[in-house]
Amino acid sequence: MSVEILDASTIFNFINDADFFTKSVEKRFSAIDSNHDGLLSYTELASELQKLRVIKTHFGIDGVLPSSDELGQIYRGLFAQFDHDGNGSVDLKEYKSEMRKVMLGIASGLGFLPVQMVLEEGSFLKLAVEREMAARVYA
Repeated sequence: MSVEILDASTIFNFINDADFFTKSVEKRFSAIDSNHDGLLSYTELASELQKLRVIKTHFGIDGVLPSSDELGQIYRGLFAQFDHDGNGSVDLKEYKSEMRKVMLGIASGLGFLPVQMVLEEGSFLKLAVEREMAARVYA
């Protein structure tokens, strides 16, 4: 983990660098695809979503955690968002499309004022920051 400064333009530039974004998504997809069949199952994607630890608390209400059933519903709903054709698995095209939407949503929420965030190594946000820093060095 590291503390980084970023804003919406960091993310927009990451997404708009089609080659870099595509390679980043492909690398993450391959890492999640534990059985290497070229598709993400519910179990594979849910495992990745759980690593994000977004749902550790009930959004600002201390001590209230979602039940196992509620978490299951949340993860099934998220999986359905990724599974565009409803075939029970997520292919690379579906994964890339949804990750693009996720990143655009984060960018929209950040706005254009720089914010300081703790980022995990290898996360898409960390990759966006690293890409931005490399672009500055070579500019």
